[in-house]
Amino acid sequence: MTKKDIFDIIIESITKDWNDSMKQRKREQWEIPKYSKSEINKAGSIIANPFSTKEERNNALIILNNWRAAHAYPLQVICSNLRLRNPDAIVVQRLKRLDSITGKIERFPDMSLYRMQDLGGCRVIVDTIDQVYEAVDRYKNSRIRHKLKREYDYIQNPKESGYRSYHMVYQFHSENKETYNKNMLIEIQFRTKLQHIWATAVEMMGIYTKSNLKSSQGDKGILRFFTLVSSVIAIQENMSICPNTSNDIYKLVKEITHLNTKHHIISTLSGLNLAIDHTEKNINNKKIYYMLILDYVKRIIRVVEFKSSQLEVATKVYGKIENETDKNVVLVSANSFNELRAAYPNYFADISGFIDMIMNVINKYN
Repeated sequence: MTKKDIFDIIIESITKDWNDSMKQRKREQWEIPKYSKSEINKAGSIIANPFSTKEERNNALIILNNWRAAHAYPLQVICSNLRLRNPDAIVVQRLKRLDSITGKIERFPDMSLYRMQDLGGCRVIVDTIDQVYEAVDRYKNSRIRHKLKREYDYIQNPKESGYRSYHMVYQFHSENKETYNKNMLIEIQFRTKLQHIWATAVEMMGIYTKSNLKSSQGDKGILRFFTLVSSVIAIQENMSICPNTSNDIYKLVKEITHLNTKHHIISTLSGLNLAIDHTEKNINNKKIYYMLILDYVKRIIRVVEFKSSQLEVATKVYGKIENETDKNVVLVSANSFNELRAAYPNYFADISGFIDMIMNVINKYN
């Protein structure tokens, strides 16, 4: 008999409680927001404060998890619309990880949890730059009731880190479910596959080096390497290069080669292989939620599936695993396991696309 680990125990316990409650009374599938703006902001401050007591933190986590889980319905509505309008794209959604939430509050002390714009996030991944802007225009000009609050074109104006994507932030509005017409913000990211594999490689290297590279925190040489690679991609896509980089691809490749020799970045990424603990079940429902649990010590990625009707269970399991373990975990939605792997290759250590791309460039221009 296989010994149960902490994840099995958490999942079985919460699922049992949920099934018992379903027998007693009919419940809403979607979590609803239960706390005020001031309570939510206070919870965010407590969790980000390293001097908070355990009791304060546990009470704050209840509020944070409810506020985050309440974004699942607005997120599903917006993501379903995006899937409908972009049938050939990879379209996925995720609720923001707890460590990402607290890290963001710590980096930006003036940011309030109530106003955080990406607790719920959708990602649309397409082949070309033209398809990015076509998808953006289709959504902006569609008959949606949501209010466009902000948009950022990090493709025309890439960040200094090299990050490139088109962001739109919408305030959710529903004519059917008034309870969600609060400050429920959903962020949509549109990007090409090349931009996506770049972002994936940055996150993978950040996990390996235990540094937040995607927030420009970490070794300067490694950060510079990825900025240069982003400019190479920009040249390939006929777009603006990153600040403080050359528009001469030969000079870019020369510096990339030097930094790679010094920091062994490509060989490190090539060696990050993980075993995948997952057998896809025949769930006859396209709206599947996946929980990805990454254990870098054991080099295992565990994938747990939930039906759309089990979202409440999934969000409770998500919060409890984050609170009681130190593993990297995320709850996402995708139409299939293959789409999941394509959208989150960093969780499967599958960055062969990035390695192939950069090696081809080095061999061609070095």
